[in-house]
Amino acid sequence: MNQSVSAKQLRPLVQGLCKKGKYQDASRIVMGFMEKGYVDYDAADLCARLAREGNNIPLAKTLAELAVKMAPKNWRSWQLSYQAHHADAHWAQALKSLNKIAKLSPSINAEHYLAKAEALERLFRPDEALACLAELDALAEKSAETRMWLLKVNILSQQKRYEDVIAVLPPWLETASQDRYVASIWKVLARALDKKGRYEEAFSALTKGNGLQARLEGIETSTNAVRRRIEVFKSLFTPGWLSTWQPVAPASRTPVFLLGFPRSGTTLLEQMLDAHESIQAMEEPPTVSTVMRQAITWMQAKASMSSQAPRGAGWKQQWMDVFNFMGELGDEQIAMLRETYFRVARQEVNLQENTVLVDKMPLNTVDIGIILRLFPDAKFVVALRHPCDCVLSGFMQTFEMNEGMANFLDLESGASFYKHVMKLLWQYQEVFKLDDRMHYVRYEDLLDDFEGETSKILHFMGLEWSESISRYDEHAKARGTLATPSYQGVTQKIYSTSRERWRHYGKWMEPVLPHFREAAERYGYDLTIPPADVL
Repeated sequence: MNQSVSAKQLRPLVQGLCKKGKYQDASRIVMGFMEKGYVDYDAADLCARLAREGNNIPLAKTLAELAVKMAPKNWRSWQLSYQAHHADAHWAQALKSLNKIAKLSPSINAEHYLAKAEALERLFRPDEALACLAELDALAEKSAETRMWLLKVNILSQQKRYEDVIAVLPPWLETASQDRYVASIWKVLARALDKKGRYEEAFSALTKGNGLQARLEGIETSTNAVRRRIEVFKSLFTPGWLSTWQPVAPASRTPVFLLGFPRSGTTLLEQMLDAHESIQAMEEPPTVSTVMRQAITWMQAKASMSSQAPRGAGWKQQWMDVFNFMGELGDEQIAMLRETYFRVARQEVNLQENTVLVDKMPLNTVDIGIILRLFPDAKFVVALRHPCDCVLSGFMQTFEMNEGMANFLDLESGASFYKHVMKLLWQYQEVFKLDDRMHYVRYEDLLDDFEGETSKILHFMGLEWSESISRYDEHAKARGTLATPSYQGVTQKIYSTSRERWRHYGKWMEPVLPHFREAAERYGYDLTIPPADVL
């Protein structure tokens, strides 16, 4: 803690640092005061919020854990804890924090009931979740209406009460306020209509929901950070550039990375693998993203000192000048980045010796380069699914909006995103010579031969088949940490109802099919649209 800063000066100092984007520095000062027994909740709330917004979940957790340690009887400590666990989709811990808040807080508002209902729904306790919403409804809190409706229809969908969803939503949507929850509700309605075979109405609802969300979010894919990173990496990752990299020693422990494209079946695979006694799988952890942030800070400092970029250089040249220093990450920097990686991993799982650690994050596909800089002998399990089903599923789902998921608000954007991600994957495979370290598994093959395909993955990882994998659905329910839109599906036995779903939407998918041709040829997928009367 900076001894020259008084408690009175703390909050203005933190606000000033956060305004400059230095929330990490501000957080260190706040935690220094916490360790001395002084918790400024407004300052801690600001730092934690910015950490969550920046996907720096480990920092948000650290702030919360320290607040709970120093002031366990203050409800605001548990509020920080709830927010951190919610951001990381640790629903059991989130519910525990909410129960602590209910005991310690002088009053309970509508937000508390909404949060508790969401946690209960995610923990597959629908009756308790509906009872919680009934208590909220008695408060007649108008500001909570749209979020309450979203939770209610999600629960009805979880119970497979699709007719009820279809019956109650259209009249309510006619007069509902236009916010992000309503955008999601349109998609819940669309999925219910799809389940009942009403595809025209389903697509209309999807278009309304995605259109509303795009307007509310102000999405502009031309400046999308993930797309820009793909463009830069396509230019940088060549055999010639890799030959200039400083060699690094293999790590003492190397994870297996489960990736692919969003909605390709990675969540199902992760749940199956985690059910194996010798595997610890992480559900979309911020491991690689945290490492990337730390590496970029170092690379930016190097680029700034080198002053290579000419004055007025465009964004791509500036980014390339920064990422060009990836090859100069030496043993000292790599050791620190590996330490960061496993520190974040230990916050996700109780890391055990002699287990295989699986890191599942679909869009880590884009960052295979930095992964191989840290773990030069890493292996990759790549999930595949018919490209049309991947993109349509993304178009149909409700995501927490970020730079990656922003690409799914219209079919053209999603399809072109698929093409660019897969081209970069193939480039990585070629320049790093990864043929023997990449195992591809098609979702459709997994549906046809569950045990056979899973056994191949286990063999690739050096493990034997275990009967516990066949009970993955029970294991998934017990974990209570599912973060993705697949959370309802993977807690059921494997099913094939979403296979070839895209063909029901063929007339809307047809204009984007050229984006999929190369992948379809490479992986054996048929892009033929059958006549409507055949479906």
